[in-house]
Formats: sequence, structure tokens, C-alpha cells
Amino acid sequence: MPQQPRSIRRLALGIFSIALGIVSLIAFFSITYIAGIGFLGGFYGFILIALGVGLILPKKERKNEEIQ
Repeated sequence: MPQQPRSIRRLALGIFSIALGIVSLIAFFSITYIAGIGFLGGFYGFILIALGVGLILPKKERKNEEIQ
């Protein structure tokens, strides 16, 4: 089956999420002197980037084979 292209909304949200993740990682280096908040900002940045990539990449189709 041909793959359906991603909707414009998913692409826009994915790009926006990646951009926010990058901004969060940049802010991570500027606020590392605050103990807990710096680490949370770094993890938040990685999570946002992963979310954006997940929104943009196409889904992998699973092959459902029946075992008889």
C-alpha cells in the first residue's frame, strides 16, 4: 500500500516541537548554575526533539502474520 503523506498540521507541529527543543537545549547551557532547573531543561529539550521527529517521520507498517 502506498504511504499517505503527513498532514501539514503534523509537519508544522513537528517542526515547532523541534525548534522548542533546540531553544530549550540552548537555554540549558545558560541556566546550568541553577541546580535542578538546568537538568530539567536539558531533558525537556531532548523530549521535545524526539516528539518532533516522531511527528514528522512516517509510521512503520507492522506485518501481521497469522501463525497456524
